[in-house]
Amino acid sequence: MPPVRIVSLEQVASILNGIDLEEILTSQGKAFHSYSINETQTPQRPTLQTPYHSTLIMPARIDSLTSVVKLVSVPKQDSNNGLPGVTIVLDNLTGEPRGLVNARLLTAIRTAASSALATRAVFQVKENKDESLTLVLFGSGAQAKAHIQLLTHVLPRIRNVLICNRTLPRAQELLAELQPQYQNLTMVAYSTSTGESTSPIPGISSSDQDKGKDKDQLLKQIVQSADVICTCTNSRAPLFPGEWVRPGTHINMVGSYTPEMHEVDQALMKRALILVDARQECEKEAGELIVAMKERGENGILAELGQIFDAHGQFDQTAMPTEFKTATAGASGKDVTMFKSVGIAAQDVAITALVLDQAEAQDLGTVAEI
Repeated sequence: MPPVRIVSLEQVASILNGIDLEEILTSQGKAFHSYSINETQTPQRPTLQTPYHSTLIMPARIDSLTSVVKLVSVPKQDSNNGLPGVTIVLDNLTGEPRGLVNARLLTAIRTAASSALATRAVFQVKENKDESLTLVLFGSGAQAKAHIQLLTHVLPRIRNVLICNRTLPRAQELLAELQPQYQNLTMVAYSTSTGESTSPIPGISSSDQDKGKDKDQLLKQIVQSADVICTCTNSRAPLFPGEWVRPGTHINMVGSYTPEMHEVDQALMKRALILVDARQECEKEAGELIVAMKERGENGILAELGQIFDAHGQFDQTAMPTEFKTATAGASGKDVTMFKSVGIAAQDVAITALVLDQAEAQDLGTVAEI
């Protein structure tokens, strides 16, 4: 058997820090296209349950690329370190193991890439000419970090980033990590439980931010200020009332992945024109979409990402449903856009193969005989 390249967490981080983000986005666009034209394989994943975590075993293949088997453990308590896991990459011809790649950082980056692709597509067709955009995130873990990195890349007009988290210290940690890299952005951490923030919130008067101000009213103003909202939590209850979201806002929902989870309410779902990563999976796993179908007989899904990105991983504007061009007009009550992701295994194939290729090119990792 040929030697196997083992790529550690630190080496993956080094590769991601140096890689052109467009390479990640292109590889993910290709993966979604392959999925939508049925050129991927995703056998049902078995799950091992323990009192401390759920271990998922996820084989997957993109026919034109390679096959992988991903092992990931999902902690049953909150963690801001990403999901611990590894991915085995197989040689596409022989089926022998080619690499073993630490997956902790890759789940977050490939999920954020899907949001970035959807956001780029929506903003290319909608008539939003604002010179300065505000990004509001719920959550302060690895997903939130990756979303800030990818969304500020595809939307360089973002000038304000507001990180909303139940507790302020965790949001402060993320802020302290990212602020030096984004000197051109105004970044603020906000606690949804206490109403405290690390600094004045852009666009909200100082009197409204005075200590003792109704925290719900302050959160309402934060949500109303958003051009893009990203929900990166595992919440089972909506994070804010949908009526707070102003027309024309785009929402990326990536945290909920079971029927019991609901990051937004049905008032918002009713208003949304929706892109998804995978229609069948979202309709089975996403609590918000399941409830929408039960209550109204429709869930707002118009297209999968793979239907609007081509075989080269590029956005095909002609394939974008025309409804997205008039989202702010409120036709049929639909006045916001939304992307819902539950994650698909083809994404893991693409991001892991890309990282392993980079490791081989840079001679990173440990090559071992097994």
